[in-house]
Amino acid sequence: MKPKLLLVWMLSIVISITNLHAQGLAKSKSFNIPLSKTLEIVSDESDPDIRILKKVLPKPHPGADRLAVATVKEALEKHRSPSGARHDQSPNKSQAADAPVMYRNFQGNNFNGFVPNDNDMAISNGEIVCSVTNTSIWSRDLNTGLSYGTYNLHTLTQSLGLQQEEFDPKVMYDPVSDRFILVCLNGFTDSTSNILVGFSQGPSSYGSWNFYSLPGDPLNNTLWTDFPMMALTEDELIITVNLLYNDSTWQAGFNQTVIWQISKNEGYSGQQLNPLLHYDIKYNNEPIRNLCPVKGGSTLYGPEMNFISNRNFSSGNDTIFLVQLSGLISSSPTVSVDVLESNINYRMPIDAQQPFQDLLIVNDARVLGAYLENNQIQFVFNMLDTVAGKTGIYHGIINLTPTPSLSANVYAIDTLYMAYPNIAYAGNGPGDNRSIVSVLISSSTIQPGVAAFQIDNNIDYSPLTVVKPGVSYTNMLVGNERWGDYTGCQTRYNLPGWVWVSGSYSIVNHTTRTWIGELGVNTGVSVPEIGVPAAESSVFPNPAQERVSFKFKLEKSSAVTVRIINTEGKLIKTVYRGSLAAGENEISLQTGFLSKGIYFLQMQDESGATVINEKLSVQ
Repeated sequence: MKPKLLLVWMLSIVISITNLHAQGLAKSKSFNIPLSKTLEIVSDESDPDIRILKKVLPKPHPGADRLAVATVKEALEKHRSPSGARHDQSPNKSQAADAPVMYRNFQGNNFNGFVPNDNDMAISNGEIVCSVTNTSIWSRDLNTGLSYGTYNLHTLTQSLGLQQEEFDPKVMYDPVSDRFILVCLNGFTDSTSNILVGFSQGPSSYGSWNFYSLPGDPLNNTLWTDFPMMALTEDELIITVNLLYNDSTWQAGFNQTVIWQISKNEGYSGQQLNPLLHYDIKYNNEPIRNLCPVKGGSTLYGPEMNFISNRNFSSGNDTIFLVQLSGLISSSPTVSVDVLESNINYRMPIDAQQPFQDLLIVNDARVLGAYLENNQIQFVFNMLDTVAGKTGIYHGIINLTPTPSLSANVYAIDTLYMAYPNIAYAGNGPGDNRSIVSVLISSSTIQPGVAAFQIDNNIDYSPLTVVKPGVSYTNMLVGNERWGDYTGCQTRYNLPGWVWVSGSYSIVNHTTRTWIGELGVNTGVSVPEIGVPAAESSVFPNPAQERVSFKFKLEKSSAVTVRIINTEGKLIKTVYRGSLAAGENEISLQTGFLSKGIYFLQMQDESGATVINEKLSVQ
């Protein structure tokens, strides 16, 4: 039976907002951070599995988890739907939007013994893909199809002379400077905790980087740093992190969330960093937790930076925090807090089912992704949908003028758990607010995989596009499984309407790997002409009238699938599936069954990755 898409749709309600936290009450502290080292990010073939196998990050004392969140989760379990049960439908405004179309896609980082997978990715205007996981960096040049191997973050911390406990990597591409920025944490106590920040010296993610080490206990009060999030303005890098007590966990040991404000140019040039730390960010004298910085949509904005937060451990709440950092470091910026009331309640999510006895852990309801475009912030997080009895996605929209106003919806499917969303702008400019949301998916009958959906200008939602289905269930730990604390989702800045995503899927040995995919929302749009050629290829005659020949050269004997798709990504015909010998190969076929127009001849390898994508015109 086709899964039902349930949408809790509430009318956009404009809520009057009062700034309930005066500007200037948060404190600031300046730092001077010298360049730690310039390092080459190149393939490092050392195997971290030998060093630490299946290390659970970042939870040094798992026994404390239950004290922090079990009571709330157990209370919410009553809403879980039994497998196959039917539920009353929410008002349904769904499936009016077109599902995003997937084009180039391929495997990224291999599993290296660390959980959770923690996927993030970035792609440059020059078609360089950088993918990070716990605990590796992987790069691919889409112009040549060459992958540049895996660089272990263990090598990075070793090179910097630090204790090798690296985790939670994040990566972003800066379209203004044509550079990459990497953030990674290291250490689980105040004496070992650091924030590693890397700035690429050139437009590629493989090559020379300038690395800095920020203190993980910046206030010298025996705290350590966890869970980084970052965004860029035109001039600055903004990082938020949580400060935790020693001998505790991210659930039970929270002290506060702080903001690091850093000049990008200082990092790119290898100068001393002179960052500003903002702390004691509170509402009603309580620290606001998990500040999600709002990235730019079609480009970078600034000098102000917005942040979104909520009550992530609540069993029922309607509070959304809108926090703003007022300007550049040089302007003596202040932090202000607005409190918005959501038109729907959100709840901490329950853990997800898979076709195995172990549940997949869905941490909490913190905001995991947000962007700004057309004076509007869109953001997403996990939550329990009590109608579907599953974990669904809260989608909020904040219109910033004339005063901030919030409306929200829940995207849920009654046969599926969805978690760890991220969101990116997928529109074409002024007045176009389309988005793509990446998610992890699973159920009692569906193996853990990666998917995405579109939100259109009418705030209609699409069915899911499965980016990569799981092959088997996940079984890496004793007890419930860490699923992945985040997914990657980035606008392709120089190609409006395109978004790249990354996430983890389960493979046959019950571990996880990374899959990366390119998604488009424009009906009839052409695939970018630069493919991912793992083999030399050509199509002739092109345009074709009656027959076309598809020639390609394989470096080794391979099992492949050759298919024809249209510009909307719809499969027209599979023309070959089987093994082919190394060397020159040719497939010839008649084109009479094709209407006049543009198509693509795609070759996929046995993993499902698209290795050839040739444009074909039929007249």
